Amino acid sequence: MAERTYHFERLTPIDNMDLNVYEEAIDYAFDNSDIKNVAISGAYSAGKSSVLASYKKKHSDLHFLHISLAHFKSPEQEDEVEVKESVLEGKILNQLIHQIPSEKIPQTNFRVKKKVSAKSIIKPTIEAVLFFIVAIYFVCFDIWKSYVNTLPNNWFKSILTLSTHQYALMVDGILMVTLLLFIVYGLIRVQKNKNVFRKLNLQGNEIEIFEESDDSYFDKYLNEVLYLFENVDADVIVFEDMDRFNANRIFERLREVNTLANIQLQKEDKKVLRFFYLLRDDIFVSKDRTKFFDYIVPVVPVVDSSNSYDQFISHFKKGGIFEKFDESFLQGLSLYIDDMRLLKNIYNEFVVYFNRLNITELDCNKMLAIIAYKNLFPRDFADLQLNQGFVYTLFCKKDNFIEDEITEMKKAIDERQQRISSSKKEHLVSMRELNAAFADKYLRGYSWSQKSDNDLSDFVMNYLRENNKSEYVSRKQVLDDKLSENSNELRKEILNLEQNIIVIKNKQLHQIITRDNIDTIFTITSTNEIGDVTDFNEIKSNEYFDLLKYLIRNGYIDETYADYMTYFYENSLSRVDKTFLRSITDKRAKEYTYKLKDAKLVVSRLRLVDFDQEETLNFDLFTYLLRTSHIDYIVRLINQLKETKNFKFIGAYFDTTVELSAYIKYLNMSWSEVFSIALSERLLTENQIRRYSIFSLYYSDDDIIKLVNKENCLCDYISNARDYLAIDNPDIDRLIHCFTLLEVSFIGFDCTELNKDLFRAVYEKSLYEINTENLRLIQREILEEKNEEDFIHKNYTLLYSHPDSSITQYVNRNVNEYFDVVLQISGGIILDDEKVVIAILNNSDLTIDHKQSYISALRTTIASIKEIEDSSLWASLLDADIVQYSEYNIMDCFNIMKLSKSVISYINRCDIDLNFSKTEYDEDTKEKLFDSAIICNDINNSKYKQILVSLEFFYDNFDIAEIPDDKITILIDTDIIRMTADNLKFMRENYLNLKFYFIRKNIEKYIDIMDDTLFLQEELLEILVWDISDELKIKLLEFSDDEISIIRKNYSPVICLHILNNNFSESDLSELFSSFEQWDDSIQVKIFDYAVKNIESIMDNPISVSEKLKNNLIHSDKVSRDKKIDFLIAIMPELCRDSIKEILTLLNLTDYLKIFDTRSRPKFEINDENEKLLTAFKENNLIASYQENPEKEGYYKIIRFKSATKTLPQELL
Repeated sequence: MAERTYHFERLTPIDNMDLNVYEEAIDYAFDNSDIKNVAISGAYSAGKSSVLASYKKKHSDLHFLHISLAHFKSPEQEDEVEVKESVLEGKILNQLIHQIPSEKIPQTNFRVKKKVSAKSIIKPTIEAVLFFIVAIYFVCFDIWKSYVNTLPNNWFKSILTLSTHQYALMVDGILMVTLLLFIVYGLIRVQKNKNVFRKLNLQGNEIEIFEESDDSYFDKYLNEVLYLFENVDADVIVFEDMDRFNANRIFERLREVNTLANIQLQKEDKKVLRFFYLLRDDIFVSKDRTKFFDYIVPVVPVVDSSNSYDQFISHFKKGGIFEKFDESFLQGLSLYIDDMRLLKNIYNEFVVYFNRLNITELDCNKMLAIIAYKNLFPRDFADLQLNQGFVYTLFCKKDNFIEDEITEMKKAIDERQQRISSSKKEHLVSMRELNAAFADKYLRGYSWSQKSDNDLSDFVMNYLRENNKSEYVSRKQVLDDKLSENSNELRKEILNLEQNIIVIKNKQLHQIITRDNIDTIFTITSTNEIGDVTDFNEIKSNEYFDLLKYLIRNGYIDETYADYMTYFYENSLSRVDKTFLRSITDKRAKEYTYKLKDAKLVVSRLRLVDFDQEETLNFDLFTYLLRTSHIDYIVRLINQLKETKNFKFIGAYFDTTVELSAYIKYLNMSWSEVFSIALSERLLTENQIRRYSIFSLYYSDDDIIKLVNKENCLCDYISNARDYLAIDNPDIDRLIHCFTLLEVSFIGFDCTELNKDLFRAVYEKSLYEINTENLRLIQREILEEKNEEDFIHKNYTLLYSHPDSSITQYVNRNVNEYFDVVLQISGGIILDDEKVVIAILNNSDLTIDHKQSYISALRTTIASIKEIEDSSLWASLLDADIVQYSEYNIMDCFNIMKLSKSVISYINRCDIDLNFSKTEYDEDTKEKLFDSAIICNDINNSKYKQILVSLEFFYDNFDIAEIPDDKITILIDTDIIRMTADNLKFMRENYLNLKFYFIRKNIEKYIDIMDDTLFLQEELLEILVWDISDELKIKLLEFSDDEISIIRKNYSPVICLHILNNNFSESDLSELFSSFEQWDDSIQVKIFDYAVKNIESIMDNPISVSEKLKNNLIHSDKVSRDKKIDFLIAIMPELCRDSIKEILTLLNLTDYLKIFDTRSRPKFEINDENEKLLTAFKENNLIASYQENPEKEGYYKIIRFKSATKTLPQELL
């Protein structure tokens, strides 16, 4: 045999494996006659067949009969179809019958077509013919004898004569009986084995294996089945691949057959028949398999995912190609390969493909991946060759996956741009404010004001409703961006995302597969032209689908798969180039990034008119045209882009081409509006637009740049791009020239990214807008002024300190524009130095409005208001409270503005005391200020007093009316209005409510100037209640003759006594009598005198008289006895019996005491006194009545009240 060049591996079981423990395990089954059903279990391709084959080879004395039931799924078969058990039984019987010699089973009724040998036909034919000849001879012996006798005599007749002898007839009879015996034996044998006559009785019915019936062959023809197994003449029947049918009941049938067959064999004293089943481990559930099988031999898999790598190495090393693979790839692939046959076949096919497609550029890893894919998914591999199937669809939809990724990135860009925009608009300045705002708006029913910042944040987050919580979280993110100054970081993220968009467009499929999108990508479906959807479920449900995903996502199967599937011929269009040209013809465009092998060869196959088709849009093709200056083709292609507005291609190519200068040059020349359209309609990304503008400035002529700058679109874009100066290795002179040409004015700069030299050049040329951002950046970076507070509140002071700087000169040329910005950034607080303030306010170029706004924000104090040349600004300066508080500034303002509202406000504003006595102004000016101030009601009282007092003027004849009371009070207090008769009269007439204040402040002078013409009784009555000396009051009382009441007046005893003596009012008597006890002793004496004089009026109304006064009257010697008796009678209704008794005793009227003793019978002499008293006693119900005593003439007797009830005896009480 010739030596082989290539090494291949067979897929059949091997018979030389090291059995080791397997041999002893199987021997044990043969050593025990009761073990009849043996399972050799293991996973598919575990090596079960190899174990048995090796055992057979080693034990040639044992006879093994194999029944293999292979079962494979057809490509069109959607799902696993259950196989009928009767079919399996038929398959078993079919294989069994064909493996047993027919002569060993003559009695079987199963019809099996076999080749009939000539020998088996000739022998019975001869026997049958001979029998018929012998029988005819025996029956027709006489006829034969006569016939022979009629023959002519010759040698032949002599021979035939022997057959006419009688012994010949005997021999014929013996021969006929012998032949008949053989025939009968044969018939009986056939009847016994074939049961011919029973079949005839059944009208010729026969058994046909695989007839259409669901009945079990084992049950229906049990005798036939047992007959076959009994005569199989084998030690073991091996059943292989029965587990692939998932029909477990067949094992029950076989176990029954084995049992019955062995029973019969035992009767015939034959060897035990064993059934070996080669099965996978999971054919039975739970412990059922141990119940079914008598013995189980497990087979450890020869190959699984844990050791397949070693098998790969072994086979590839044998073939001498191991070094061509990446070890990591083989390790990864081996994790999914767990089948030895599969592993070997992959190896075999690789050897064939590698040697047939042996091109140096081919990657052996990718080729092996394709071979693995072909073996595991053969149908999809065939579809792939026809541009169909799962893998083909996957790569066809790569652009869709890329577009999905780009869409997500654009969403992320939009989200970050929105965050930047929102953070700029956010007006809150702390998380505390945010939490408080939400708590106040949505959580008013809770107490939260005392919570700390962290607690408040947790509280708001925990108690907000879900719809409000999302608003809170969003707002919190925005505020956090603002407080953390995340805008620059977000811009960097946007730039990175835009760069990633550029990169991803040129990525291969495996480069865009991520952990997040892998499931989405591998769940693709395909829809054909008529709308039929293919979901590739047979691929996705395959157990090796994960391997396919591994090969694709790691790039082992990629866009170059076609190179590993067929031949390639040199010196012709490559497959990819041909596919591209075909796409132009078929008008089915390829992706722009489609890689061409030979662009020059492709162009040579194209016509000029072909470049009007969008299918010619290809990066490699366009790059070749730009490099070789195919002007006609370039212009034709750009015109196509212009007509279709295909910015997708423009932007994508811009991101990938290395021919930028030619690309920008030709594009702007042929289509100058491209930038304007892309910008206005947002047809390119921010990064693309930015780079396009830069390269347009670099590579376009000035005239072209002006055309590109349609409606100032380029100028406005550059001016508004803060990161525009972030250019690596810029051509500064060219850029500054173009900026000046376009009149660019940058609104801001990204200081973290900008090119310092380019920024310096822009600064020197003043190519920027005067705004907060630019002022801050330039003052910090150029002027090196780092103090943020000074920038905000002393901005012009900073510039003033750099008078020769470009920015100071730029600002002075645009001072009004500058102050628009300064007034905004100051936050309403400007702290410029005083000399700077004076220079600004005296700047004639600055408008009045700006000066007024500047003054409103200014917090710098101006020492002398006269420094400000424009006096029309003085009022604003005073209103802004930025003029130093001094008497000189007040006098200066008064001279110009008089006491205007602003001056008055200025005067009132400060707590510093004013003293004009030391000011160097003439007396006329001071007197004018005094006269103006005294009538100025708006000056507050303290300043009013300070001004008037320090000016040292007063009035003896005051004649100014309608001054507020508080101001008059000040004038009185400061003695500016003196106490004179004229001033007193004026105050009485014009300031009536303050005349008493005026009098009291000047009481002694008031009394000194008092005369009868000035005296007023009402003033006296008011003064009497004042807290002044009684001496002064008595001096005034001397001017009065009118009655004065002392009731409810808080007069001193001296004044009361004086009034009672000189100005007594009779109307006070009743009040004095009733309040007798409340008065001073000296006053009581005077009141008692009045009571004695007016005792009759007291008796008329004794109830309102003080008890003490009444008691004093009863006991006083100044009252006569008769008056006292009358007084007693008057007050008797108010007195109790004891009081009456006491007074009767005092008046020596003891006889009347007997009235109160019920046992006495008093008698009273008839006279006027007794009659008055008895009448009083009767009226006060002390007695019932009185009358003249009939028993004693000249006397009265009293009549007592009768008791209403009788007195009860003592014992009943």
